[in-house]
Amino acid sequence: MTGLNIQSLAQGREAEKSTSRFTLHTSLKKRAAFNLVKGNTHVVHFDNLRRAAFTLAEVLITLGIIGVVAAMTMPSLIASYRNKEFAVRAKRTYSIISQAIKLYEAENGTPGDVTGLFDTSKTSKEVLTNFSKYFDGAKLCLSPSKDCEMYAHYVLWASPLYNADGGAGADGGWRTYPMIILKDGSAILLRQYSSCKATETANQYDSDGQIVVDKDGNPVTYTLTRNYCAIVAFDTNGNSRPNQYGADVFELRVSEDGKFTGWSKSGWASLQNILNGGDPIYSKYTQGQQKD
Repeated sequence: MTGLNIQSLAQGREAEKSTSRFTLHTSLKKRAAFNLVKGNTHVVHFDNLRRAAFTLAEVLITLGIIGVVAAMTMPSLIASYRNKEFAVRAKRTYSIISQAIKLYEAENGTPGDVTGLFDTSKTSKEVLTNFSKYFDGAKLCLSPSKDCEMYAHYVLWASPLYNADGGAGADGGWRTYPMIILKDGSAILLRQYSSCKATETANQYDSDGQIVVDKDGNPVTYTLTRNYCAIVAFDTNGNSRPNQYGADVFELRVSEDGKFTGWSKSGWASLQNILNGGDPIYSKYTQGQQKD
């Protein structure tokens, strides 16, 4: 090989090395440039995320607003839930009582006549003892203050009835008359009358539930005609509160044909509304509360 060829070969190899170094250098510059741009992209993206987040103060303010709204709405939601529960219980116990009367009529072949069940010649204890046979697993309490003392309680009226001293009164019948306790914990009281029709005298009340008195301070009375044989009252949750007519306690006045009537103060208007798909009707107050 001549000197010229050797020199040419050496120059070619040197040129090849130079080209390789240039290509590597260019590739590294491009990669560095790419990484820088990519890094900048990440920095910008993180900065955007940081700007989109809530501050601690904003979170606390939001939670405070939620708390205020909850405090405003929760009482009404709880009251609505309780009323729905009262309505369901009232329908159930009312149905149980109605079915018991129908069982008596079917057994004795006296549809539309319950005078044999609510016998005016017998006492409340005797009538209830016989009536209890038509309830599955009922516990008999002939003397509430002894047999079932925990169920002997006062019951508020559906809306206040004020005594002569101006304090809101309550019905003490649940401490006096016999009752039965059903398996679901509801209680049924019975008051038997000595006749299915009678003329009675009662105190007169004004629209606010205050006893009307004459100029001498004596209660004004009026005469009414009673057309029912017995009172069947039921407390849908036993001795649990609120123990108030129209809410968890209702009164049925049973006529000779087995039909029911009632008085708004003892839950009749409320029960009618419940049976028609509405809510209970009652006013919250406490026993002894003074008239405004």
